[in-house]
Amino acid sequence: MTTQTTAASIDLDARTVTRTVRVPARPHAVWRALTEPEHVAGWFGDACETTDGAPFAVGGRGRLHFEGYGWFPFEVTRLDPGELLAFRWGQSVDDPDHYTEATFTLVADGDATVLTVLETGFTGADDDAVRAALEGNREGWDGELDELVAYVGSREW
Repeated sequence: MTTQTTAASIDLDARTVTRTVRVPARPHAVWRALTEPEHVAGWFGDACETTDGAPFAVGGRGRLHFEGYGWFPFEVTRLDPGELLAFRWGQSVDDPDHYTEATFTLVADGDATVLTVLETGFTGADDDAVRAALEGNREGWDGELDELVAYVGSREW
């Protein structure tokens, strides 16, 4: 089965980053990779901790670690098991006004899953700074979702 992906794109006017990938696994496997901390750490950064060590739940908090960038706090904002996960995250727990929200939508496609991530909430009056943040996260989603496809495809679920 071929994995079809598109590069992430930015919309400066809407201040969003979007990427869609086709993961060669059923939605339950992709869902586990998105919501179980030990699997999240296998593709998204290098460590994931939740406050209670459990899979993600609405209102649940935790942090993600990225080598060279440090820890990023997050809070789960929406969850529809197997279909949608959204969390707010940012560079600093002390600055939640500058968090963005990443929403993952899963759609079954035969034996595969079409996964779309939409990141919103990029703020600031300086368009150059917003553009730089969008570009940085666009590059990030290209790399991270490629890692997700490889991670999910390499496991027996």
